Amino acid sequence: MLSDSKIIISGLGLVLKENEIPFLVKSGTIPGYELTVDMDELFIKDKDLGRARPIIVNYKKQIQKV
Repeated sequence: MLSDSKIIISGLGLVLKENEIPFLVKSGTIPGYELTVDMDELFIKDKDLGRARPIIVNYKKQIQKV
């Protein structure tokens, strides 16, 4: 659904939790190495996309203002 910095994904995750929308975050960490990519991916099940999409759009608008 969305791939962005760890900070952006973390903030969006908090908003989704507040709205009781389940999600999964895939971290950019490379297993076996102590290397971390600054990007995470956030996934939402298809059945929850209808509720999540307006929240994500609003969140993106808010962070662009900052």
